[in-house]
Amino acid sequence: MLLKLALRNIRRSVRDYAVYFVTLVMGVAVFYAFNSIGSQSVLFDLESSAAEKTFDMVTYFMGLFSVVVACVLAFLVIYANRFLIRRRRHEFGMYFMLGMRGREVSFIVIVETVVVGLVSLAVGLAVGFALSQGLSFATASLFAIPMTRYQFVFSSDALAATLACFVVLFVLVGLFNLVTVGRTKLIDLFTAHVRNERNVVRNPWVCLVGFVASIGILAVAYDRCIKNGLVMFDEQFLLATVLMLVGTLLLFWSLAGFVIAVLTRARGVYLRGLVPFTVRQIASKVNTAFLSLWVVCVMLFFAITTFSCGMGLVQAFTDGAEAANPYDATLSAQIIGEVEGDASSQDARARYLEENYPELYAEATAADWDLGAYLSEHVPGFSDAVSQWAQVDTYEVAGLTFGDLIDAAGLEDAALGREDVRDSMRTQQVQVSGVSQVNDALALQGLDLLNLEENQMLLANNADISAQAAQALAESGVACTVGGRELTMRPEVADFQIQDHMMEATIMLIVVPDDVVEALRDEGAIPWTSVLDVSYVEAGAAGDAALSEALAKAYPTGTELPGSLGEGYASGEVSYERTLWPVSQVITRQDMMDQGSSLRMLITFLAIYIGFVLLITTAAVLAIQQLSEASDSEARYRMLSRLGCDASMLNRSLFVQVLVYFLAPLVVAACHSACAIVAMRETLFSAFGIDATSSIVAAALFTAAVYGVYFLVTYFASRSLVRQAVAVR
Repeated sequence: MLLKLALRNIRRSVRDYAVYFVTLVMGVAVFYAFNSIGSQSVLFDLESSAAEKTFDMVTYFMGLFSVVVACVLAFLVIYANRFLIRRRRHEFGMYFMLGMRGREVSFIVIVETVVVGLVSLAVGLAVGFALSQGLSFATASLFAIPMTRYQFVFSSDALAATLACFVVLFVLVGLFNLVTVGRTKLIDLFTAHVRNERNVVRNPWVCLVGFVASIGILAVAYDRCIKNGLVMFDEQFLLATVLMLVGTLLLFWSLAGFVIAVLTRARGVYLRGLVPFTVRQIASKVNTAFLSLWVVCVMLFFAITTFSCGMGLVQAFTDGAEAANPYDATLSAQIIGEVEGDASSQDARARYLEENYPELYAEATAADWDLGAYLSEHVPGFSDAVSQWAQVDTYEVAGLTFGDLIDAAGLEDAALGREDVRDSMRTQQVQVSGVSQVNDALALQGLDLLNLEENQMLLANNADISAQAAQALAESGVACTVGGRELTMRPEVADFQIQDHMMEATIMLIVVPDDVVEALRDEGAIPWTSVLDVSYVEAGAAGDAALSEALAKAYPTGTELPGSLGEGYASGEVSYERTLWPVSQVITRQDMMDQGSSLRMLITFLAIYIGFVLLITTAAVLAIQQLSEASDSEARYRMLSRLGCDASMLNRSLFVQVLVYFLAPLVVAACHSACAIVAMRETLFSAFGIDATSSIVAAALFTAAVYGVYFLVTYFASRSLVRQAVAVR
């Protein structure tokens, strides 16, 4: 009989369980789907061609964040369950009055929890399975690999993790229900339906002052945020964060009183239909729940910003990877980081190196700083792994900075773009490379060669962060003396990549005639950096392996290879300084493409995962609060019905209440997110030429979809509560 009663209660309270059920289904689905990434069939294809650690890393981070997600979902489910128990206190009181014992009522509650949990778990796993198959295609798209071996795969690991997590969760819910029912006094169970929240009414003038102050505080916070650009965690960032939190809290504290003060004076609008009742209902809820609305708004802000900016970061760090890696590999030699003492003469670097690292200096000088020739001679197997190479040396011009060129050109600061860019550029030493070496690198890419006149120099730049300054300096036609030769800047900016890199990173490099470089070397200059761009005999992973094997033979046993082909710089018998020349870092195209794919996959999935969980958390909290409000106000709706209000009037009032309660934190959070996005657009996105419009639109649609589901569920569930209340005479 108790079992039948429990099942009947579930059927009778389907609408009451709607928010609880939807939250559980979404939680189970997303938990399973994102924990099944490592088991998707597309990964088997990827692991054969990409770094295996890619998916180990993604799986690790998904598991790490899943612990946090599980805690959030636990709070959410218990919070939703609390509403169900609170609403049914009168029912439990009736059970006790009819002679049921405590353990019998507890048994009914446990059966209901188990049945709803099992159904939601089954539906959630089915939805999660379908979602996980979609993630397979998303993963393939992120890695630009066709789904040639696709098949349905059910992840046993994800299933086990999901079952373990939600079984523990349902046990906690069951214990919470038992404790709640067992500890509640009978008088409280019977009087629960007549207890309402105390209506809080604030002085409208105080609310007006608070509202104006909150707008002012938020305006200052937005200004600080945009100036900081969200790229430095300094005092300005901390101040903007604190002001935004305080301003938002004050806004919700004063909002209801301010709106009532305005509307009551607009009698033509206020004294129509159920507007006074609707406004008072909303104001009462906002006044009593302003703290929770503040928390919900902050969480919505994080959800929207995480998703939109996360997608933008994916573009910033992964778009243009092909253009940024035109060579099979780049071996670079950072000759020496800084020169202590006098750096005003061209031979200062050479003298410092000779005094402090005589062996390295002697070896490099004997090889005439030619990386390709040195490696071919000293690294067995290097010529077998590499078919072609091109070396580009970069020299610093002593005593000449870009600030000198800017001043000589008479350029205004406004013409140079962003303040932080022009400030750092002014102190940067001018760096030059010979045109023949640059042409060798361009020929390796199959690009057109450069042609420089005798007294010309050409500015090269392909980084968006310095594009405006480069264009202004080139068009100025400025002249300067390099290596005893006066050179005039050509009006165009060259766009090419001289080395493999995570992004296009040729920044303000000046290409000069070869005899100018020879003049600098005659003055004692040595390369500041040298890069050796290579083409493999065998492309891709096979070429990487051959180069790695060849370089390994050049190092003593037990040492580590530098850069991306090893775990770090050399150690053991070979000191760190020894690896400065001929090789201090190795970057391969395959490595950069794999890293880009890994980063794209990790950021995309984490942004969706975290954003989705935060969204359903905030939407569910709002839904439960609004359902509680509708339940507490049943007597009021019953009274309105008796006074002659028909169902359509009550439904319209209820619709407006739910809509405003959902929109209030969303609108404020959207404003905060817009500020954050504008700040990042001015710094990160514009610096890398990223158009975040598509990410913002996707975030808006994503938010609207999840939020809309909870809004509709809340409205229809609330309408059902009101309809039941009105039916009682």
